[in-house]
Amino acid sequence: MRDGTKSLRDFPACPYCSGAVCEPWLENIEDRRGCAPGRWAFHRCRDCGSAVLFPQPKASELSSYYPPVYNFAPDLAGDHRWRRALAWVEDRCFYRPQYETQVRLTLRGIGWRDRKVGRILDVGCGRGLRLNLLRGRGFDVQGMDFQPEIVSYVEKTMGIPCVACDFEQLPQHFRAESFDLVTAFCVLEHVPDVQGVLRICHDLLAPGGWLVAAVPLVDCPQATILQSRWAQVVEAPRHVTLPSAEGIRRACVAAGFEEVVVRPASVLTCAGYIGLSVAQGSSTMHMSGKGGGRAFAARVFGALVTLAAIPWCLAENHLWKRPAEGLVFARKPRSTPELPSA
Repeated sequence: MRDGTKSLRDFPACPYCSGAVCEPWLENIEDRRGCAPGRWAFHRCRDCGSAVLFPQPKASELSSYYPPVYNFAPDLAGDHRWRRALAWVEDRCFYRPQYETQVRLTLRGIGWRDRKVGRILDVGCGRGLRLNLLRGRGFDVQGMDFQPEIVSYVEKTMGIPCVACDFEQLPQHFRAESFDLVTAFCVLEHVPDVQGVLRICHDLLAPGGWLVAAVPLVDCPQATILQSRWAQVVEAPRHVTLPSAEGIRRACVAAGFEEVVVRPASVLTCAGYIGLSVAQGSSTMHMSGKGGGRAFAARVFGALVTLAAIPWCLAENHLWKRPAEGLVFARKPRSTPELPSA
């Protein structure tokens, strides 16, 4: 068992606000996908409220904690008739509306609703469904993911340029100031050095360019209620951090961004967190693995829970202003501030 035996003074600084003290929050967390052995714990920053996995896994171990199938795509159903039918329904009723909403909220949030030109990099692009929608609107798109098989799928099946690398290697593949928009959906919670990745994104953006990132927010009501059952917690150790809204704001400012705003993600996405929390065996990985009737039943049950959770997530997003997933909008300054003359 992996357990936190160090004192608070031995715990590293918060990767979001650099706060010096992180206190124990949740213990005995097991990976809901069964890909990582042992148990884990989360500590929370006393200053900004963000959560950090403890102990931190080694960087060399992280890639081994991901299942072969981590992102949805309709072709994953294979030749199974009932899986193909379910995948078709999920694609039309959940995933496609979700990605379309992400694109719409992104472009509206940065004032690009009617724009059709610009270079976009999607960091951690998954199977390219979001990039495909952006390309359909006329944008010049490229992707990046650390899983080579995913990159191969995006390039060969989707026909979208994509590179396989770690986040630290992005400057080796792309020139500085070469993108107008960098998106990072459900990425930052997977990296130990959050501010480092934000600085890399900042460097890749042209002056005045935008970063739009989607992150789970640990200070939402559903996280407080569900705690160790919350889907974003039991993604440990792939989720090495879980930011608060204040924590991600501070991290973006520390990386050099301005005009930082955190807005609610789509209600359907936030409701999906509750569905996965209640039906932990309903993930894409479980359906695409050995599957069977049990996996199918769990998937359907998770979908029903998701639909039932929509009113709650509407209240989280718009009444209490504490969404389970936030869209972070951050702009690179148009010009470098002038230094005072000597």
